[in-house]
Amino acid sequence: MDSPEPPLPLQAAASTVDNLNTPGGQSNTATVARRNSQKRQSLTGLKFLNELLDDQDQDLDQPGMQKESVRSPKSEPETSVSPFLQDDLAFEQVGDRISEFQEDEFVKQALAKGMDLREYAHHIESELDIVGQDHEDDYVHQSQAFVDLHGQIKSCDEILETMENLLSIFQTDLGNISTEIQTLQTKSVTMSVQLKNRMAVENHLNDLLEGILVTPQLIRKIYDGEVDDTWLAALAELNSKMYHAKARQGRHIRALKEVGPELERLRIKAVEKIREFLLAKIKSFRIPNTNVQIMQHSVLLKYKDLNQFVMERHGEVAAEIRQTYANTLRWYFSNQFDNYATGLEKLQSVVGDKYDMLCTDENAKKGLFGASKALSQKTNVFAIGSRLETLKNQDAGLILIHVANEKNMKYPYEALFRSFNLALIDNASSEYLFLVEYFSRRSQPDLEGIQSVFTQIFEPTLKLGLANVKEYADSSFDAIGILLCLRINHQLAKELERRKIPGLDKYRDAIHMALWPRFQVVVDMHIDSVRKAKTKIKPKNVHPHWIARRYGEFAGSLLLLNDEQTDVMPRLALLRLETSSLFDVMSKTFPDTKSRLIFLINTFDLVLTLLADIRTNGVELENDHWKQALHQTIALFVEEELKPYVGDLISFIRMVEIAGGVSKVQLEHFERTSFNFSNTWRQSLLAINTSVIQHFSSFKNGTLVLHQVLGQLIVYYTRFHSLLDEKLQQLGASAGDESLSSTVKATSTRGWGHQPVGVQTVMVEVKKFRSNFMP
Repeated sequence: MDSPEPPLPLQAAASTVDNLNTPGGQSNTATVARRNSQKRQSLTGLKFLNELLDDQDQDLDQPGMQKESVRSPKSEPETSVSPFLQDDLAFEQVGDRISEFQEDEFVKQALAKGMDLREYAHHIESELDIVGQDHEDDYVHQSQAFVDLHGQIKSCDEILETMENLLSIFQTDLGNISTEIQTLQTKSVTMSVQLKNRMAVENHLNDLLEGILVTPQLIRKIYDGEVDDTWLAALAELNSKMYHAKARQGRHIRALKEVGPELERLRIKAVEKIREFLLAKIKSFRIPNTNVQIMQHSVLLKYKDLNQFVMERHGEVAAEIRQTYANTLRWYFSNQFDNYATGLEKLQSVVGDKYDMLCTDENAKKGLFGASKALSQKTNVFAIGSRLETLKNQDAGLILIHVANEKNMKYPYEALFRSFNLALIDNASSEYLFLVEYFSRRSQPDLEGIQSVFTQIFEPTLKLGLANVKEYADSSFDAIGILLCLRINHQLAKELERRKIPGLDKYRDAIHMALWPRFQVVVDMHIDSVRKAKTKIKPKNVHPHWIARRYGEFAGSLLLLNDEQTDVMPRLALLRLETSSLFDVMSKTFPDTKSRLIFLINTFDLVLTLLADIRTNGVELENDHWKQALHQTIALFVEEELKPYVGDLISFIRMVEIAGGVSKVQLEHFERTSFNFSNTWRQSLLAINTSVIQHFSSFKNGTLVLHQVLGQLIVYYTRFHSLLDEKLQQLGASAGDESLSSTVKATSTRGWGHQPVGVQTVMVEVKKFRSNFMP
């Protein structure tokens, strides 16, 4: 049998030996050892297989012999006996062990190549001996390297020991340093606390020194300096030092006792200089043409701290300054508003007098003693007109007297009233705000004291304004002007409330109490004039009377000024009733009913026309009264207008209604009435149209009256035809043939001298006249 090729494990072993011989082979020692262990295990398996095969061969040579325990032919000292060779090993387990060794890599390769396992095992043993010898030689060869390595290791141990000693010393030093750091930290905390305490003491000491230290510069500035911004700064410093001294007054500080008298002398000197400065500035307000508001803001408010210092440090001087200011401003405002009121009085336009009542005739005022002022110069006391702009235009400025004089302008009293009082509340508002800002202490404003000063300043000015209003009210007969002043006063009161100025409430109430009773008196005078006119005034024609125009304008003016309030409504209602009664009395002076009704219609229409454009509270009640009177009067006029033209027709219809039906009226009466209407109806329409055009000057009112007259004519004639049809139906029913009732009318009227005019024919003609008046 040819010798087999060296197996893969031996090649690996040889490679391992070579690697050990190389300089870097020492690193593979662990790998070589692991492979040798695997090889020994494989060798043990191969020996086991060889012994097993030998036993089987002996069994084949001696059949029938009992199995004996398998023992190894050789006793290998380095190889342990396999557990499979024990006496009690079952034969069935041998197969399992063989299968287990067949999984070995070396055995599997050997079996795959068909080698004899005995020879293969001996071959491996020889190779292992060679490898072992090689290892011994290699170890002897590498002994010097091991000696060098041992020396290096020893040297490293010495170095490491030295480093260990150094680190031990360093650790000891670090412990000492840590202890020193803790000591330093404790000292640092202690020093920090001491520093804070010393700084706190230093701050208190600095505050004390700064509060009580009076420098020579401060003394010289207070005594010798002029009152200006730098002196004001020195005063603030002095005031601060006085506060400090007062705050520490209860403490036993020697320096405070020494500096106290010096601060007192400086206080007295500062108060003296402040008094002289402020009194001089306040007295300068009396110089002509001085603008007080500019002086207040540029001087007094600029040096407001001077007055604050005096109020805090010297109450008597502060009271003197405040009283001097009140007296000066009292004189200033009184003088200024007195001059302004005098100038406004010269601009007042001519207003109504006692003769300008609702029912006073202009012609009755002629004569040497009864003549009034020229009508061209008078203000209309009944129509408000453009005077309402004084109330509505709240942004209008004040009346400038010199401008008005240059343009020769005149104003009604309510415009002068508004300008004076608007200037008053503007100046009062500005002055009140100044007083609050200037005379209030730093802590809180003394509103009671400020109100007292405000009252002292404006007392003569308010008396002047109230006296002017009372003078006007006592002599005025202009109810519209008085009511306008009342409304303007209400507007100004709301403005004061918006500005939160409380000092003029009594003045506002006093003006209202002066004007409102006078307004009631003047309206009562108008009502009384209406009552007296019932026996004096007679209309000259049927056209609207001038009293109607005056009433319409007067009532409309009162309603316009009644937009937000209802205080004028009771007297307006009384005036309306008296005027309505007057119109009725005046209409009775006409000799005929038709003229009387025409006069009333024209009068009522004029009143409604004047009230048509008013949209305020209460106007609906006023309009309803006059509309109802107008409609009732037109209804009466319609009947009166139709009498001359279709009186027979109207009388016939009423007769039938009184008789209780057509059964008691003969057909001849129907024929006669129809004949009269047929002969005159066209001429009647033309006459009615002409009459309305002549008697009613108002196109709109004439159209309304004509429509109602012609409409009522159609109603009467339609009613006549209904009665005629009813009569003819009764005649047909009495003939016993109701089927012929539809032709009874034609048969019964065939013998008449004419045929009744159809209703449609009359309506066509009526529309022709009505179209002429269509708007």
